[in-house]
Amino acid sequence: MSETRAALVVESAPPLLKIRLPFSHRLNCFIKLWVLKALATIFFAVDRLIHPPPRAQRPTLIQSYPCRPALQTRVFYPPNYRSGDLLPLYLSIHGGGFVVGDPQHDDEFCSMWAKRTSMLVVSLDYSQAPLYPFPIAIHDIAALAAAVLADASLPIDKTKVAIGGFSAGGNLALCASQLSGLKGTIKAALTFYPIVDWSHPPSEKLDARPYKGGPKDALEFSSYWSDWAYVLPGHNRRDPLLSPCYARKEDLPPWVYVIAAEWDMLRLESQDMIHELAGLAGVGDQEEDFEEGTYKWTLARGCSHAFTHHFGQRAEKNRKRELSVTMME
Repeated sequence: MSETRAALVVESAPPLLKIRLPFSHRLNCFIKLWVLKALATIFFAVDRLIHPPPRAQRPTLIQSYPCRPALQTRVFYPPNYRSGDLLPLYLSIHGGGFVVGDPQHDDEFCSMWAKRTSMLVVSLDYSQAPLYPFPIAIHDIAALAAAVLADASLPIDKTKVAIGGFSAGGNLALCASQLSGLKGTIKAALTFYPIVDWSHPPSEKLDARPYKGGPKDALEFSSYWSDWAYVLPGHNRRDPLLSPCYARKEDLPPWVYVIAAEWDMLRLESQDMIHELAGLAGVGDQEEDFEEGTYKWTLARGCSHAFTHHFGQRAEKNRKRELSVTMME
């Protein structure tokens, strides 16, 4: 563990080391994960062929930086941008369980976010497990974020920088913002249904859901594969750069907004985290939406994990995407 990461570990939380599970489990995860990656690649390619994005949803420009030349960044200017203006920056990180996905999946959101907020939106990529396990993705995000901030060709107001993401991207947003160079620069984090606690196995998270009669949880099986791929045996599951719920409050961005899905096994951990940050743990109805100081919580009722993304059903599902943005306004 590097000195930076060691300094971030919360001493009050005893280490919980990941154990090496039986070979049969690891082999099962290996096979099913690579099948998932292959199927996802084919599915997204076909989806983009059948449903090419309209011009309004395409990035203004696509860039790469020497620090991570293989990773693409997609830049979205707001339609009302005037040359010479400096814009608030929003760094967006895609989801995919740390194992699938790419920034193009979020083009619709990023273009809409730039239009509605008049922010400069930059969608970031990261290396994926199992070839690149924790903490490689975090350092990819931190390096690219630093490169974007140092890019003189982009009209960035460096006093107004936010970061956010979906699912795994929400985790990476909270984790990367703790690193030296971004800590203090990132003023706000916006996370959609993030994973914030790797210390509990998927079976415990499923059992802990308050509602048992909802739709089948999309992460019921794939979460085991992500756990195998992303977290190496022997690593502390309570490392704040892995499980940001164990991070010190002062190491996270001063403004944090969590949007969770009601029918999601990850809901309770992010719900507990944001209430703890806001000083509201155990106070009142923990499901109710709130805005307390610089902390905000929204529970998307009747929604499941990844409710913001619906591939292959663009026209039918656009209203739900719009709803997720409306909840933030």
